[in-house]
Amino acid sequence: MSTQSIITGTTGARRRSGRPVALMLPALVLTVVLMVVPIGTTIVRVIADGGEGLVRLFAAPNIGPVMWNTLVWTVGSVIGGIVIGYLGALVLQSKHLRLVGLWRGLVMIPWIIPGVVAATVWRWTLSTDYGILNQTLLDVGLIDSPVRWLSNPDIVLIAVALIQIWVTAPFVMLMVSAALTGIPEERYEAARLDGAGSATILWHIILPAIRTTTGICILTLAIWALNSFTIIYVTTSGGPAGASTILPILLYQAFQQGDQTLVYAVAFVQLIIGAVFAVLFARTMRTDIEEQS
Repeated sequence: MSTQSIITGTTGARRRSGRPVALMLPALVLTVVLMVVPIGTTIVRVIADGGEGLVRLFAAPNIGPVMWNTLVWTVGSVIGGIVIGYLGALVLQSKHLRLVGLWRGLVMIPWIIPGVVAATVWRWTLSTDYGILNQTLLDVGLIDSPVRWLSNPDIVLIAVALIQIWVTAPFVMLMVSAALTGIPEERYEAARLDGAGSATILWHIILPAIRTTTGICILTLAIWALNSFTIIYVTTSGGPAGASTILPILLYQAFQQGDQTLVYAVAFVQLIIGAVFAVLFARTMRTDIEEQS
């Protein structure tokens, strides 16, 4: 082989090795612009203010209820989305179900429609005076008077959480359905031959097999809930009397008032909470990979 051929081959190899980096560069730049810069700006502003915003935030009289609302909203939305999503995925995997493609397409509608549209539809549906839900319940005799779904402080957070579940559960259905198709049929047959029932198969075969998918769904739903704004703002604007105010709503209220110090403080708290979820998820994923290897 000539020296020229060796040089040409080396140059070509270098070009090929550098090509993946060049292809990844736009995504890397976009990530830096959309994630690293805002996060870094938030941290810098909080430090530059000497923690004044955080002091004011945690000294505010409504911070306790807001944090509690955020916790209830997040936990309720995640648990509800996971449970409904799992049940829907198991139904879609049933061999007795016909027109699976049609049903799968229909259940995905809540997830793919714009959030403002979904929230507006539900605001009208849950209206005290002319909502279709109250009218239906009155017609069948389940209630004697209209329920104030969005104006009763005792139930408003549950009502908006149900909307969040309605929107996010189809995502869980899609993820879990895809994971279920990866479980070999031989496992089910072997379990049935050993006398295992449906509950045993679910607990000892299905759930362990899709544990990673479950972790992804939990993290995704938690992040969505922590950053959710549209549903609550369109339906209640955080009311009544702050009963449905969570951290993103509080952040927007501070923004409307022009209080930049408080805006960055709330954003910083959300960043810390999101980072905790990310670390827990990363540890779960690493443990799962180590066990599989």
